[in-house]
Amino acid sequence: DRAALTRARLFALAALVLLALSQSGTRVAARRVDPHADANQALGLPASHSTSRGGPSAGSLEGGVPFPMQAPGAPFNHRRDAAARYGTVELVQGLLRAGAQVQQRHGGELMVNDLSLQAGGPIPHHGSHQGGRDADVLFYVLDARGEPRSAVGAPLDLDGRGVDFGDLSVSADDTPVRLDVVRTWAFVEALLSDPEASVQRMFVARHLRARLLRHARRQRAPADVRRRFEQVACQPGYPHDDHFHIRVFCSVDDLRAGCLDSGPMPPWRRAQLAAAGLAPRM
Repeated sequence: DRAALTRARLFALAALVLLALSQSGTRVAARRVDPHADANQALGLPASHSTSRGGPSAGSLEGGVPFPMQAPGAPFNHRRDAAARYGTVELVQGLLRAGAQVQQRHGGELMVNDLSLQAGGPIPHHGSHQGGRDADVLFYVLDARGEPRSAVGAPLDLDGRGVDFGDLSVSADDTPVRLDVVRTWAFVEALLSDPEASVQRMFVARHLRARLLRHARRQRAPADVRRRFEQVACQPGYPHDDHFHIRVFCSVDDLRAGCLDSGPMPPWRRAQLAAAGLAPRM
């Protein structure tokens, strides 16, 4: 009868609505459980998405890319201010690729600290980091048993050892750590081998630079990577004994838009610019 037919139609309609809601919920859940969606999005951006102007200590950033809070092998440090996690496409993608390579080969995670503010400019606690081309990266470390542990900003002495003090008011949680030379060098090698990263500087304490180079020579790391590290790694006025401060060169397009490199200008960079019909701008 007509009433029964109407009820049947209503039941069928309700079933279709429930099915649609279920499928929609599944898609939403799938999006929520993908912890690396932001990293994949960042890796897919074209270089033209961002523009760095000016120099590292007097610059600005347009189209800054937020460094992902979660990424394969390279998350942003959740203890840092998330407003300070913006960089150029080249810098963000270079760090993401290097961190992922180390994780694939050795496990563990790189820990990324401050980059720049979304629009660049002056940033608390830093004299540079203004144009999206600087990033602080914590070293990979091991615990007293030689097991990998989460990176921590612990100053490392001449033997590459330090202490994670945790809660400064609780001495019982003090944990000895030491530089994980294997994974830290693997990160250096991955980053310096990446032609799109174009690393200009890796500021690091002199004794840690020497320790990494000794490991690289023992492991017969590629000679060109060792030479590049010797060129770009240096100790600034304030020794960086608890992290790398990494700076990349301006991209060719950014140079044309007003980006300024800082010295020194190695021969390979001059050749790179000459091939693009440009002279160094500092």
